[in-house]
Amino acid sequence: MIALTGLRKNEGRAVRFCDVDFASGVLTIPETKGKKPHSLPVTVLTRHVLDRRCAGLRPEHYLFDGLSADHVTEMAKRAGAPEFTLHDLRKLLASVGAWLEIGDAILRRILGHAPKRGDVLHRHYVSLNVGDIAKSLEEMQGDFAYLRSHRLSSDTFGDG
Repeated sequence: MIALTGLRKNEGRAVRFCDVDFASGVLTIPETKGKKPHSLPVTVLTRHVLDRRCAGLRPEHYLFDGLSADHVTEMAKRAGAPEFTLHDLRKLLASVGAWLEIGDAILRRILGHAPKRGDVLHRHYVSLNVGDIAKSLEEMQGDFAYLRSHRLSSDTFGDG
């Protein structure tokens, strides 16, 4: 989910089933680094993850309860991947966005970054909602999936 959305690991850990609105296609992240709720579109790829994670949960249940970030990196290491952190997946999604020449305002909105204090235009005037970023996020996810399957050699991430 981090690779597809750019969420910070603590943000992903805080998502509950009640934060997923399948009808409107919006994922709400209630606890963020900036202390403000954040929302992202439910794309085709994230829908696959959310469908699996939400199955059998009650509204108050956390989607990733019981999962350890360290367990993920340890599994990757055992599979022969180079050492990495979950934050590296967030940075990779941002890099894919930059390669695709997606604008800074959209990248900031997807990643939940606030513009610099002196950036009056983006701090006070530019306001992007979930619908405004959906196409760009889907494009980033598609390129990320392509990158994973075609551009990276098995030497980069081992045989897994």
